[in-house]
Amino acid sequence: MNLRDIKITSFSKLIIVATVLILILTKTALWKYIAAALAPILMAFILAYIMDYVVRFLEKRVKLSRMISILITVVLFIALLTLLGFVIFPNIVEAVASLIKAIGAIDMTKAVDFSFLNQIDFNNIYLKQLQQTIVDTLTPMLQKLTNFTGTAVMIIVNQLQQITSGLISFLISFVIALYMLAEKNDLIARIKRLLYAYFNDKQVQWVFYISRMSDMIFKDFVIGKLIDSTIIGLLSYFIFVSFGFEYSVVIALIVGITNMIPYFGPFIGAIPAGIITLIANPTHPIDVVYILLLILIIQQLDGLVIGPFILGDSVGVSAFWIIVAVTIGGASFGILGMFLGVPVCVLIKTLIEEDIERKLAAKGYDGLEEQNLRFRKKHHKST
Repeated sequence: MNLRDIKITSFSKLIIVATVLILILTKTALWKYIAAALAPILMAFILAYIMDYVVRFLEKRVKLSRMISILITVVLFIALLTLLGFVIFPNIVEAVASLIKAIGAIDMTKAVDFSFLNQIDFNNIYLKQLQQTIVDTLTPMLQKLTNFTGTAVMIIVNQLQQITSGLISFLISFVIALYMLAEKNDLIARIKRLLYAYFNDKQVQWVFYISRMSDMIFKDFVIGKLIDSTIIGLLSYFIFVSFGFEYSVVIALIVGITNMIPYFGPFIGAIPAGIITLIANPTHPIDVVYILLLILIIQQLDGLVIGPFILGDSVGVSAFWIIVAVTIGGASFGILGMFLGVPVCVLIKTLIEEDIERKLAAKGYDGLEEQNLRFRKKHHKST
């Protein structure tokens, strides 16, 4: 099945109407209630989608029944949550609490000394101006951190209720995800019946094609990036501990999470890492330089060795399109949009390119400029 065999005009109109309707709803108070109602179901779908990979592995490779596979997957998932809850999470909470105390105890006017920057002699008027600008900018910013303590405490207190509500919502989503896994075949069958009842065969085949393409792209990128970022987070933790940095667990967590964002992630993670390091030891601001260098080395190792080994060429788009996707996704949906913008961009790019190929072939320009295209036909092999 290929898009060149499918006429999608009428279905495209339906998608446009649905998109406009969603955009209108997001500007009204009604959307808040709709989003609140759908959030647990969406979370349940994400959990079921991730856990289903483990279930299918146990079914196909280990040859276990689906119910046994689901049971083992749930046990592994709960064990992972237990590990996070009793081993990792308390260390993070303790480190964050200690960090807040450290912020309040710092007298920035006395503790932070940037004289080492002024002692460096740059034999260039422009570099000297840049040097002085850095000193003049950083000093007042760091002095204001002492006022952040009270605000941070109030934010934490105000968020406790939302955290409790979020945990309850997560438990509800987890239970729904279990039912989704157990009744997967029934749900798929009902979706197929609904589609065939209300749309013609070609439109239904187009929906199935988009679904398979989306699953393949998200599996390659999201799952691979999750594994890659976990490795980077653990590697960062052991390296920071070996160099004796305080709050290594918090900094490594930040590095691991922001690593999920292509290209911009390392820069986003480096900023709080440098600030935390400076707060931990304000009398030695040179430590900031050291930890930034370590993060740079780790990211280079990820980009040259770890990332290509795990992800391969799963992204399938050039750096230009990745930066565009991250920028638009971040502006529209924040951090989550920065991460999901890349696989969505890959999906849209692939579909548009297939439609372009179909139209070029119809005009007798099949293969036009293909020798100059990068990552072409990346996801066509399995369709």
